[in-house]
Amino acid sequence: MTVKVIDLFCGAGGLTHGLQLAGLDVVAGIDLEGECRFPYERNNKSKFIEQDIAKVTKEELLRLYGDASVKVLAGCAPCQPFSKYTQGKDKADDKKWPLLYEFERLIREVSPEIVTMENVPDVTKHKVYNDFYNSLLKLGYYVWASKVDCVEYGIPQNRSRHVLLASKLGAIELVKRDDVILKTVRDAIGNLPPLEDG
Repeated sequence: MTVKVIDLFCGAGGLTHGLQLAGLDVVAGIDLEGECRFPYERNNKSKFIEQDIAKVTKEELLRLYGDASVKVLAGCAPCQPFSKYTQGKDKADDKKWPLLYEFERLIREVSPEIVTMENVPDVTKHKVYNDFYNSLLKLGYYVWASKVDCVEYGIPQNRSRHVLLASKLGAIELVKRDDVILKTVRDAIGNLPPLEDG
């Protein structure tokens, strides 16, 4: 079985890096921000494509997947429109609002076997998320979604995220870690040398 992953809204490549550490073949990361190319390609053995997700086509993604028997499409759309820190601000002109619809379009067109996304927990309060979730169900995906506390996975930060997994291969969910040893920031990076000013 050949599993290949494409990471939409890849940014500097944190998700790609984690997927690769888990043994998955990430064939490309796609992001509008060209300044992400250097850290993405430097830290990951994967191709960076600078492109607006709204302009990405089915044909492009299928070409990248090649002979994959299992296609995984990851899409962590920008969280600013959904963040509690921007609530109450006028976001009518924010071009990031429709990006979740573009992600849904690509899922519909490419029909990957596995879909994953994460965002701020408040994403679930918005119509665009509910439309996205219901579209996955209509497309025949098994869908699991939940608020996840990063500390429960050994990450030294108090940060919650909304994680969604969808599969055409059967039921899917995030594995619950019961062997986690809680870490502090000092535990994680305390052995690094101090940085100089500048």
